[in-house]
Amino acid sequence: MGESAAVAGLVAEKRKLKKSLFRFDMIFFTVCAIVAIDTIGQSSSYGAQAIFWLIVSALTFLIPYGLLTAELGAAFPTEGATYDWVRLAYGHFAGAVVSVLYWLSNPIWLGGTLTATAIATLDALWGSSFTGNRGAETVIGFVFIWVAVTMNILSLRYMKWVPNLGAFLRIGLLLFFAILVITSGTQHGFHGSMGGFLPTDATVLIGVIGVIVFQWIGFELQTNASEEMENPQRDIPRAIYASGLISFLGYAIPIVGVILILSKDQLSNVGGFVAAYQFASSSVFGSAAPFFNHLAGLAVVFVLLSSGTTWLMGSDRLMAIGALAGSGPKQLGYFSARFGTPIVVNVSSGIIATIFMYITFFVTGGSLHGFFAAVLGLVISTTTFSYILIFPALLTLRRKYPNVPRPYVVPGGNAGAWACVILTMFWVVAATVFSIWPGLFTYLWSADTSGVSRTTFEVYTFAVVAFLIAVAIVFWAVGRGHAIHGGPVSAVAPTPMPAGAPGA
Repeated sequence: MGESAAVAGLVAEKRKLKKSLFRFDMIFFTVCAIVAIDTIGQSSSYGAQAIFWLIVSALTFLIPYGLLTAELGAAFPTEGATYDWVRLAYGHFAGAVVSVLYWLSNPIWLGGTLTATAIATLDALWGSSFTGNRGAETVIGFVFIWVAVTMNILSLRYMKWVPNLGAFLRIGLLLFFAILVITSGTQHGFHGSMGGFLPTDATVLIGVIGVIVFQWIGFELQTNASEEMENPQRDIPRAIYASGLISFLGYAIPIVGVILILSKDQLSNVGGFVAAYQFASSSVFGSAAPFFNHLAGLAVVFVLLSSGTTWLMGSDRLMAIGALAGSGPKQLGYFSARFGTPIVVNVSSGIIATIFMYITFFVTGGSLHGFFAAVLGLVISTTTFSYILIFPALLTLRRKYPNVPRPYVVPGGNAGAWACVILTMFWVVAATVFSIWPGLFTYLWSADTSGVSRTTFEVYTFAVVAFLIAVAIVFWAVGRGHAIHGGPVSAVAPTPMPAGAPGA
């Protein structure tokens, strides 16, 4: 297939897209992507120091990350924009690595920690006994996964209510939790404390860094639907500012609440938030607590479902565009003319999430605690690895395409851009390393991880990462026959690059 035919095919698929996202939607889409309840318990398990590192990471990672994403999103507002940034900066092979890792980490997450947290929530707040019952766990996981996939197949014009409602429920649930914590602590005292807020060694940072970075990522997700936005060049930077502030509060408030309401030995990486809510609810409402617990259980499960749905919305579009542009099999790039969504990738995500759920339950012997730990480390490492190529693209694209209009520019000129890239790269590299090998450089480097033996954990993690990279190489090789080497391609026609701008 010649490049002109590949461009024509990409344009034809993009013409199926429908303008659906406005600034209001983009803000809450991003909040829904960033604020994920499934990791609150993991962060809280490290105690008060987790708050210290949350604040430090917000200043040195979240803010620089938001600034560089705002510039890239406004300068290159194409469908699958995150993929385009990497392709234009470093070529199709790098684009294939990013698209595969970025895409596949999400069905793994959906079938992994989101499913585990949903099951733990039902057990805690509904009084069920699914945990340890592998049959019940897999049925719940199957339904959970395919509801998310179905909502991704349907039109974004209607399904954008999922991230919108998910964001509102998050905010309402977390504010309600904060009120319960204050009321319970005032009436019955706090069982935890903020003692040990300042770090004394690097052990906690090494343990929590992967979770913290994983919690913050999501600013660029909305850009993968740029051609479905009303005015991406104006709205992307503004949506990033608003969603960043909401997201910081969305993590700080519940993590502080969990640490204050629970004693240290009660903290759990799977159900820390749910356990804290349940404890506070029981102490405040007494015999009426089950009624509120059932409502909260439904809210938490929907919040988890909206997280998985939102990330699939962005990552599936990225993979579909990458496949059409030459970093994967072009069959993955088919968009539904009726719904304007990448159906082939959507269904593939559901199949992968389901398979992964079954495999992981087998590896961990059905232990929900071990299931959560094994999957979370894998999801963090594969996700953060893709950002190692995304963040430096800011500098490379400034150099390669200096004449592209940039409605928003990172403050501070080149020095500001370099500072943002260096800071964000430090965090994502460290998060990748310490997620692949938890406890590295500490006395825990060879210890078991959350009930899973070190050998099993590392073999499982490295095998899956190696498999994903192998898939990326195969996708790159297959995609070379229909690769597009020019600049960004819009839904109307190929976007002409400024004079003197090199092709990718």
